[in-house]
Amino acid sequence: MKSSQQFTNEEDLVELSKQGYFTIMLDENLRVLEAALEDDGFKVVVPHPGLKDETLKRQARGWAILTKNSRDFIDEAVRYDYDVIGIEDIKFVDGKTDRTNETVRKISSAVRRSQLATRKGNFSLKIRDNGSFHLEQLV
Repeated sequence: MKSSQQFTNEEDLVELSKQGYFTIMLDENLRVLEAALEDDGFKVVVPHPGLKDETLKRQARGWAILTKNSRDFIDEAVRYDYDVIGIEDIKFVDGKTDRTNETVRKISSAVRRSQLATRKGNFSLKIRDNGSFHLEQLV
């Protein structure tokens, strides 16, 4: 590969890694997604079972909480400085442990397309069953 190669506008190409080191903390009922999310390039934090939501919120500073109960986490997101990824609209949570996991593919695609990892501020990303999403900035 030539490092000094010049490109015209039509040939310009930028390749970025998939969500390198974007950290997701899993809510208790989503532990089955840990291996597949890690296989897809996310850093995954799995809190101790039975941890109270308040403690979970404190520990999630600077990360995103993946949950099926986003209402429980949205109100405190700005205070504790985390993002919320809600998947309550996804009907089936796939149990496969690699990147072929359909649930993880929907999550990964929505995180990438929304550019959640590079945005400043706190956001709620709600992922729908068809893979589309709604991104809302929290104030």
